[in-house]
Amino acid sequence: MDLLLREISSQQGVAVFQDTELAADVITVGSAPAQLIQLRGEAIKHSHAIIKLMAGKLVIQGIEKSTFLVNGAEQKKCELAIGDIVLFNTHKLQVIEPPAGFDAALELDLDDDLQSQSLETAYVTDLSGTVLSKRVPAYWFSLIVVLLALAWPISSHFLRDSPVNMDGVATFNSSNHGDQLWSSGPLLPAHQLAIGDDCSVCHKKPFEKVQNESCVSCHQSTANHSDGEVLAMHGGGDTQGLFDNHKNLGAGECQSCHKEHNEPAAIIVSADKLCVDCHQQALGGSGDDVGTPVVTGFSGAAHPAFKLNYVLPTMVKMGTGLSVEWDSQLLEKSAGQKDLSNLKFPHDIHLNGEKVQMADTGDAMLCSSCHALKADGEHFEPLTMEKHCSSCHDLSFAAEQPDRQLPHGQPELIVQTIEEHFVRVYTDPQYQAKGSERRRLPGKSRQGSACTDTPFNCGMQRATAEAAIQFTQRGCVTCHEVTDNQSEDLYARWLVLPVNINPDWHKRASFDHASHLTQSGQTANQVCSSCHEAELSSTSTDVLIPDIENCLTCHGDVSVDEKIQVNCISCHAYHPKDGLIL
Repeated sequence: MDLLLREISSQQGVAVFQDTELAADVITVGSAPAQLIQLRGEAIKHSHAIIKLMAGKLVIQGIEKSTFLVNGAEQKKCELAIGDIVLFNTHKLQVIEPPAGFDAALELDLDDDLQSQSLETAYVTDLSGTVLSKRVPAYWFSLIVVLLALAWPISSHFLRDSPVNMDGVATFNSSNHGDQLWSSGPLLPAHQLAIGDDCSVCHKKPFEKVQNESCVSCHQSTANHSDGEVLAMHGGGDTQGLFDNHKNLGAGECQSCHKEHNEPAAIIVSADKLCVDCHQQALGGSGDDVGTPVVTGFSGAAHPAFKLNYVLPTMVKMGTGLSVEWDSQLLEKSAGQKDLSNLKFPHDIHLNGEKVQMADTGDAMLCSSCHALKADGEHFEPLTMEKHCSSCHDLSFAAEQPDRQLPHGQPELIVQTIEEHFVRVYTDPQYQAKGSERRRLPGKSRQGSACTDTPFNCGMQRATAEAAIQFTQRGCVTCHEVTDNQSEDLYARWLVLPVNINPDWHKRASFDHASHLTQSGQTANQVCSSCHEAELSSTSTDVLIPDIENCLTCHGDVSVDEKIQVNCISCHAYHPKDGLIL
């Protein structure tokens, strides 16, 4: 039977019709969700009635003892004609003329209030509404829990196929899955991938917590928290092995800080107590390590001033010239040490839109015009002349050939390029300057100054003068520190000191730039300048890294209004890279 069901509803006082085609031999009516026509109400059973075609007549029949009203009379079964009205409680179902292609049509006018109030009656929401009772299933399920969670795991331990390995140590048999029922949660995904369901990789002995040796067997390359000498000063007498050298410092066990089988899967404990329990007393350093002062939290009184990683140059003699060696020193900003990168760069001029504009758009420069974050979100990509400077600053040197550029970063090639150019200018009668139709007479420069020497010597003299200008007046010296040893050898005379832009000022901590780049109501440059006062810096020797006071304006170790809570491991790592204590 193909039946058209037209449902009438009211939306903001306007009648809305929704047609649904029902194709079935029997159209079911009731409060259960599975009924083709679902009508909810206290007097309407889950399966209340059926509608079907019998000998071309539309017939409605109640299920079991269910009844309904047809044209005001209570019925259990009757034939329906066009215009008949069937009432299920206050829901009205009227037979209407079927459109072409349909065997019958019904118009349904729902009582929305009754439909909503009786929602719960359409579903089984209580155990008493099923064939089960409460007490008997409770006894059975309690017994099942005891068997599965206690008897089976214990039997898995005592009934192992191979309870002892070749070394005489009890091990777990991975086929006895009963042990896994005692697990409080899944393994960390990395551990799950590495060891699967073999509990014996970590749990060497039954009913004993994981020992350090089990962790070290895989994590052999994990760095120490500190060196053995420092830990020996604080009770760590045994300095052999990865974790043995701090067995007496704090808990000294891997599992004291790394908790497995927890959800969500995070094996690192983030509570500050893990760190400050030991750092309530100053820890002395050895060698290049300057030690760690008292730290009890993150506030002006609980945390010391930041120590910045200064990368400082030292001039050393090398042969007949000089060279530069770089050394790192951890110093507080208050010490007044300058940033000696050997680069000259005024941030204030470059960020002033009235003085400097970007070559491609003409807009003021942004911090991001030069500083691009690496994928780690903490450090920045190296700065290069070719990528960040050459679009505005060219390296032209000769009016005769303005498009020719000096090679960057190679002083010997710079001198060679200048010599080649001016020797050709003075010795090649066929040389013609770009954009000029006049020819130059041998012995005279493009500026018209006479040279009475040979053309080759004239070219070399001009090259020497131009090289001096580039290295000491307006070329390399504009951005670089240059030394002049007055050597007669033009190729060895000038040393452009190498540039070393500090890639990591916080060597003992980490800082997530990516999470700080979004601040409501601020431009990109304002976000950066909220910590780095670059627009006020006229020299690259200024240290633009903020101190702890800047961080405390937004962060603290206690969650308070308008403060973002941080803990120790938000900035520090227990096992830092390269074995460095953070």
